Amino acid sequence: MKNSIITTSGRRFPRPYAAMDFRSGILTIIYVFTILVTAHSTVARADENLDTREGETLTLKCRFGEQQSTNDFTYYWARWTTANKFDNVAINNVQLNTNYRIDFRPDKGVYDLHISNTSYGRDNGRFECRIKASGTGADVHQEYYNLTVLTPPQPPLVAPGTIAVATEDKKLDLTCSSIGGSPDPTITWYRVGSNSPLQAPINRGGSKDLQTTSTLSVLPRREDDGAKYRCVVWNRAMPEGHRLETVVTLSVNCKCNFYTSLVDYDKYSQTTIKFHKLLQS
Repeated sequence: MKNSIITTSGRRFPRPYAAMDFRSGILTIIYVFTILVTAHSTVARADENLDTREGETLTLKCRFGEQQSTNDFTYYWARWTTANKFDNVAINNVQLNTNYRIDFRPDKGVYDLHISNTSYGRDNGRFECRIKASGTGADVHQEYYNLTVLTPPQPPLVAPGTIAVATEDKKLDLTCSSIGGSPDPTITWYRVGSNSPLQAPINRGGSKDLQTTSTLSVLPRREDDGAKYRCVVWNRAMPEGHRLETVVTLSVNCKCNFYTSLVDYDKYSQTTIKFHKLLQS
């Protein structure tokens, strides 16, 4: 029949109805494809940085589109601690620590983690909320928090000491260190009388039990004798405007030339001879 079309399934339709069948098939394919992409697309948000202190209570929010069927998804909260240790915190509506509580309302798009009595050892680190598709394990939603439990650093210590003996034109390393602090403290060197920071590399401890150090290298000259250098330690756990600091004073030994006179008697000419001998410090 010229006015009909035979489909791939062998069915015969008049031309107008065949066109409708073809279009409906295309629309069905597009609709199914859209559902699959939507179901397995991943929504990942940038890390959010949060500060807290020992013994406080806070909430880490995890929000997403409303989900009527919890059987299609699995919900997780997990953490990476400072020691790079990974632990699951909660799975679905089950929390795995007595200091954690889950607000599990997927029909409202809510999967929040409430933390009580925060502590550095347990909570300082990276928390992540993940929602995975059941069966495939594909991530459909992710949120991340970098949680810092604030701890002030200890007062700075300096080496070789608060009085540093140096030699003119010979390099001297002044090292300032501070144990602890969360986050790692900044250590800044200044020459007393100047507000411009000096270039000095810093080696961060990475834990509140380890020391952060900064080493300032100087090449003292004769006129630097008595010069003072300030080491300033700070992190955001400290009160507003508060700093920890100590001062190092240089005692420079200069390279000076000294002469001494030697007197000798020449018995043959019966004259006195004076010599000048150069002594270098």
